Amino acid sequence: MLLYFKPTKKERDINVALEIVSELFASRVGKLLDLPIPEVFLVKYGEETGLLMEYLPDKASNENISNLDEIKMSLAFEEWILNIDLKEDHVLSKNGKGFIIDHGHSLSAWKPLYYIIQIIDKKVSRFNLWANEDDFKDGIDLLSSIDYNTISNILKESFSEVAESNFCKLLTKQIIDEQMELNLKILEKRMEYLKNGKILLTYEYR
Repeated sequence: MLLYFKPTKKERDINVALEIVSELFASRVGKLLDLPIPEVFLVKYGEETGLLMEYLPDKASNENISNLDEIKMSLAFEEWILNIDLKEDHVLSKNGKGFIIDHGHSLSAWKPLYYIIQIIDKKVSRFNLWANEDDFKDGIDLLSSIDYNTISNILKESFSEVAESNFCKLLTKQIIDEQMELNLKILEKRMEYLKNGKILLTYEYR
C-alpha cells in the first residue's frame, strides 16, 4: 500500500495545530459514521511531524466511483463541521472508490471569531458532492445518530494527541480548553441549523 505523508505547516500560528485537530476529528467521526473519509494518523517521520494516510492516485467524478451515494450523503457532514475548503479537487479515488480529503479548514481552524459568527448559520461548502436535497437530508439523519458525549470525547482525544506531539508550542492547556468550548458550540449550533432546515433552505444545488 502506498502512503502519503503531509508535514505540518511551519508557521508560528495556533491554527497550525487547530488544522491537525480538525483533520483528526473529521477522520475519526467519518470512520464512526462509515463515511468515505480516509483515516489519517499523526506521526513522526524523521525530523518532521505530520499526517499519514493512504495515497489516493485518481481524481474522482460522479461517473467513475462505486460509492457515489456515500459521497453525496457526506455533504451534511462537511457542512456540519464547517469545512470551508470542500471542493471538487478534494474528492479523490482509488480502485474506483471515492474519498473526501483535506479537512484542515474545518471547525475553528483558520477562522477568526467574527468570521465564524458570520457563517455559523450559512452553507459554507463550495462544492455539493453531486448531492440533491434527499441526499442532504439522509446525511442529516445519519449525523443525528451521534450523541454529544461521543462527539466531545473524539474532539478531546484529537486535541490531546496534537498537544502530546508537541509540534506547536502555542497549544497550551488554556487554549485547548477555550477551543474545546468554541468547537463544541460550533458543532452544536451547526447541528441545530441542519436539523431545523435553516442551512438546507439556503443551499443552492448545482
